[in-house]
Amino acid sequence: MKTKKATEIKNYTPKNDSDELNPELLFNCTATDPLVAIANGQIDPIALAKQGLKNRGLDTNGKWSR
Repeated sequence: MKTKKATEIKNYTPKNDSDELNPELLFNCTATDPLVAIANGQIDPIALAKQGLKNRGLDTNGKWSR
């Protein structure tokens, strides 16, 4: 089975070329156990991202929410 690179899955263009914004490097500092759990559907990374934005007071477009 051929796997897709992160940049092939969704159309995302970073604002600049910093490593912080590179989706291919998103999980480089993540321990193996959580990566395995994500890969097996035990952790929902989309729900975690939405909660992280909410915790920052942002909506899913990165705009301040009330």
